[in-house]
Amino acid sequence: MENKSTAIYEAGRIGDYLLSIPIEDSEMDTYADAMQKLNIQFSKYEQTLWSCMLKSKWKMTCIDAGLALKEPNNNVRRKLYTMLAILEASPNYTRYFLSRNFSFFYLFKVAAVGMRAVFRAALGIIIINNIKRKCS
Repeated sequence: MENKSTAIYEAGRIGDYLLSIPIEDSEMDTYADAMQKLNIQFSKYEQTLWSCMLKSKWKMTCIDAGLALKEPNNNVRRKLYTMLAILEASPNYTRYFLSRNFSFFYLFKVAAVGMRAVFRAALGIIIINNIKRKCS
């Protein structure tokens, strides 16, 4: 079971990954409480993945994208989804999750983001395979 300060640090890192803004203390406390209740246990492999993800937003992005394709039920993703659910349910962040009106050119942005996601997933799978090989 992790301590509260570790969970609050994780919440800040995940929040930065998901929304690219600082997360308020109330949501970080909610995440810490959720981690205490969920008590998500990591294997050695998952702990190595998680440690790597916490080092940089870029690694978190790639590994999450790779896990989405390769291991969608990985416990690492449970932590990410927990924070995502907290942020989506918080009135402090509704503007980041509600739809808005967009122009026709937004389709080009969606296509570019889609191509970037495929690239990140490919890199993530490479990183995941390397970590898995080292942990075996």
